[in-house]
Amino acid sequence: MEELFALAQEVLEGKKGLDELSRYPEVLKERKKVENPFKRASLIVSADRVEHLKKALDREADILIFNLEDGVSDKRKPFARLLLRKFLLNTPLSGEKEVVVRINPIDSPHFWDDVIRLLPALPHGIRLSKVTSPEDVITLDRLIAAYERSRGVPEGFIKIHLSIETPEALLDLPRILGASERVEVAYLGILDLFAGLKVSQRFTGKRLGDFVREKFAFECRACGVHPVGPAYQDYRDLEGFREEALKEKELGFSGKMAISVRQARIAMEVFSPSPEEIEEARKIVEVYEKALKEGRGGITCDGRFVDQPVYKDALNILRYGS
Repeated sequence: MEELFALAQEVLEGKKGLDELSRYPEVLKERKKVENPFKRASLIVSADRVEHLKKALDREADILIFNLEDGVSDKRKPFARLLLRKFLLNTPLSGEKEVVVRINPIDSPHFWDDVIRLLPALPHGIRLSKVTSPEDVITLDRLIAAYERSRGVPEGFIKIHLSIETPEALLDLPRILGASERVEVAYLGILDLFAGLKVSQRFTGKRLGDFVREKFAFECRACGVHPVGPAYQDYRDLEGFREEALKEKELGFSGKMAISVRQARIAMEVFSPSPEEIEEARKIVEVYEKALKEGRGGITCDGRFVDQPVYKDALNILRYGS
């Protein structure tokens, strides 16, 4: 992999051409489904930044989002797309972290190239930017389904993540979220949404911002989709980030976008299960496993019926939340 990064750096410096990067070998490594049920921190990684790619998989975050959209200039998109393809194809994905590619909007001239170049890398998810209608989701779903069938990939392996960044999308959110069974996570792009409303972004933390967050989180939860809170632009203000994350946790968000490693660490902490939840999970696992050894079926724990799904959820909390 170091050879790939060295070659990519030479391309950036103009010492070698993009055609040489395109000839770098592609060997699809092992792909495992995501085991981690949490969406606490979604860390954005620019696909055109070689140094960021090198360290990405070691970062503390539940979701790694490799960005091909507005964080990458049009001039560098072909390079970013190709480098990300080579990187992902040659990297095993264990399922401990969810690897997602953020592609350009459907009406963008970059959308098609993003899809045909990155689907063969088999990321865990594709994040579609600036969704405006259910038809956007259906279009992406069909492209993914066709690729999975044509390559023998288990149906539904590649999930869909959605960026909700426009007033139109927020108004039509239930239909958008329900347009495909692949939709797993939705991200609130509150700055773009306020720009679309022609409202000052200074009010994103005020009453209108609270209303937008509440509506978004409630409708995502009602549709069985994880709501993820918006990016906090001042990466130096870690206390402000923490306060916003705590507020969003109370509103029902599953996690928060992070634009820095330090933000990601805070999000992982804020959205992790509480000590009380961890203790409850320990008790459920203990009681359930004891009942299995004794050959008993349905059991209760502190007045709560415990079956296999509850047991598995408790195991996940102990594995990822402690």
